[in-house]
Amino acid sequence: MVRLIVIVLLVGGVTFWSSLPLTPLLSSSPPPPFPLSPIPPSSLPPTPLLSVFDSLTTDFHDYAWPTEAGRIVTSTFGEYRRTHFHGGIDISSGDITGYGVRAARDGYVARMRIGATGYGKMLYVRHPDGFTTTYAHLQRFAPAIDARAEAEQRRRECYPLDLTFTADEFPVLKGDLIAYSGETGTGSPHLHFEIRDRRMNPLNPFLAPSLRIRDDIPPTIRKIAVSPLAPGAMVDGRSAPQVYAARSAGPHRYRVARPIIVTGAAGFSVDARDRIDGSRFRNGVYAHTLLVDDADVYTVRLDRTPAGESHEIGLYYEGDLLRERRGRFEKLYMTGPNDLPFYAPRSWMAGVISDAAFTQGPHRFRIVSRDFNGNEAEMSGTIIVTSPPWFTVERSGNNLNLRFAGSPDISRIFVAARSPLGFWSNRIWPTEHDGPRGTSTIPIPEGGWDVLKVFVEDRWGVPSPPRFITGTLTEKRPSEFTVTCASDDHGVRVRLHATGVFTAMPLVTVAEGAETFTVVVRQEDAGAYEGRFRPSERIQGTRRVTAEAAVNGVPATGEASIALFPVVPGSSGALSLDGGNLVIRYDTLSVLTPLFLRWEAIASDDVHGYALKPVETILRDGLTVTVRDSSDDPHRALFFRSRGGWELIGGEGADRTSGHIDRSLGEVALLRDDTPPSIYGLSISTRGTRRPVIRFRFQDDRSGIEYDRLKVYIDGAVVIPEIDGEHRRAVCQVTEPLERGPHQLTVRLHDRLGNATTVERRFFLR
Repeated sequence: MVRLIVIVLLVGGVTFWSSLPLTPLLSSSPPPPFPLSPIPPSSLPPTPLLSVFDSLTTDFHDYAWPTEAGRIVTSTFGEYRRTHFHGGIDISSGDITGYGVRAARDGYVARMRIGATGYGKMLYVRHPDGFTTTYAHLQRFAPAIDARAEAEQRRRECYPLDLTFTADEFPVLKGDLIAYSGETGTGSPHLHFEIRDRRMNPLNPFLAPSLRIRDDIPPTIRKIAVSPLAPGAMVDGRSAPQVYAARSAGPHRYRVARPIIVTGAAGFSVDARDRIDGSRFRNGVYAHTLLVDDADVYTVRLDRTPAGESHEIGLYYEGDLLRERRGRFEKLYMTGPNDLPFYAPRSWMAGVISDAAFTQGPHRFRIVSRDFNGNEAEMSGTIIVTSPPWFTVERSGNNLNLRFAGSPDISRIFVAARSPLGFWSNRIWPTEHDGPRGTSTIPIPEGGWDVLKVFVEDRWGVPSPPRFITGTLTEKRPSEFTVTCASDDHGVRVRLHATGVFTAMPLVTVAEGAETFTVVVRQEDAGAYEGRFRPSERIQGTRRVTAEAAVNGVPATGEASIALFPVVPGSSGALSLDGGNLVIRYDTLSVLTPLFLRWEAIASDDVHGYALKPVETILRDGLTVTVRDSSDDPHRALFFRSRGGWELIGGEGADRTSGHIDRSLGEVALLRDDTPPSIYGLSISTRGTRRPVIRFRFQDDRSGIEYDRLKVYIDGAVVIPEIDGEHRRAVCQVTEPLERGPHQLTVRLHDRLGNATTVERRFFLR
């Protein structure tokens, strides 16, 4: 059981030089740790959504292969998609449409969907045990189902449909023809097939023996990443994720060439791909296991993913590395609550490598990645788990006395002296200068200097945070320093920066409402301190940070403030911000962990909105946002963007200034869209027939096409187009012969804010 990680955050101290011996500013014991995670394990919010993952009671031996297109799978279950897990398997049709699609089991067609984007034409077949299979990107349905779709489209005079059916309308037996494969929605020709449980959570179709395919190719591990997981934690001496390329160590075996040093706490992640016999596509990997010293530490096995919470894929991948395009790394650890059911163990800090959970020193790690058929690849190496050496320093005459906490294994002592002109000179002292156990005495460097920096390394090369000692300052510089605050999912980071030298340890206090508390800070450089605190979940509004210190021997103060608005799991309410111009509503399932919301106004000639931070926060059910609009302009509505373009989230009419954010934070803004969509490339092909084919393309610059209102008429009679939203084109095939002579074609197109375009064209049939 991984214990709560203790991260030693060291506090450096300096004093102004005097003729008296230097007295130690540090105790012999480490200061209290900063928290690793936003919330302690005792206050983990409940995860009621996990209760929907009941036992898999379906008969997997009853499922049959669903298409005549062949058995080449191009995408497997659980693969990465930007906003969700891939919920099924993609079966190639070789860039050909029209293969038969057949019911995988007895049941009935429970739902039909037709959309211009996404899954395109799709069927849901409900089975007697309550499980469902789905079939997407279809070209057309079986004749009886197709006739029902066409009749409903004519009645509604639109292309999109979403219909549900009773058990006696379209019953099917296993193997019955229900549709034909196509390419509607998005992507090239293929069949997307899913199995869903009673609550519509997707299951891995390979759990059914008849749906498995030949696969003798093991996965390929491309690289791994090791990420520090708390303030003060480091990997190979750095506070950012480190990536290690895989080096071959034999067939399907890889290794990291040199030891990885983990200081404090870190988590592994893996970038791996798989291939299937007969396919050129790179697929996701079914399972990963992390072992340390041959003991299982963490396992991921993609048997099932959540339906409504699939956007929590952002918690499964290393987001920073994805955004930096350094790789697609799947996490092998869990540091906070989520609704993803495929981890083992599902416990606090599972998979985390720390000096609290493992003995200090070298350990062997292995990451085993395997596909559903059991083919394996393995990456191995050595990790050295350690914590930074802890020491105090004091001056005694012309010497510096260092005292080490615990039973350190110190290899080297570094002393750097800075001249008054700002140049540093370094001196390294080996450990043979040790005095009694746990102490060392070294001479003070000769010559003129104003700052000494002292740090030590252990046998693994892990450095301690530095200690700074000030000498005689040749000039009195301005005694000023700045205080800055920034927040993230872990809390608030406070940084003090001076152009001169801190000559006394700062005292940093935070005022929250009626409460005041101090913040532990550590010295990063002669002119820099940093600390971190966790805000109260009860206080809405400004936190004021005040720091008192001495710079260049002169007392100085600095202050900063940060406004935070907590949204806590299990609570509901509304935040009225910016004088009521921004309102954010939340309920008990809006967030996974406490969110300390920040906002900034965005204003330009055509944008009125707000940036909501921190942007890396993954929401649970999300937030409802309202931005006040005093203009009553029907062409203004609420838009949202995270890392892509603007997306309309505000409805029409009275709700056009409100919308729901359901994945992550970002920017919301009232934008104006009064530009009608465009229709171009219109052609009418008769080719000697009285059933002409009409083709055209369309485009909209902001709010998007309202596909329900894309209308085509010939002589006033509706003609239903086939709409390809991915490529922004439409095709109308006239089914009933037209009379010879002149005819009038009318195409009407609306965007989602009601801007309309109408194109009319006369044509003649001979």
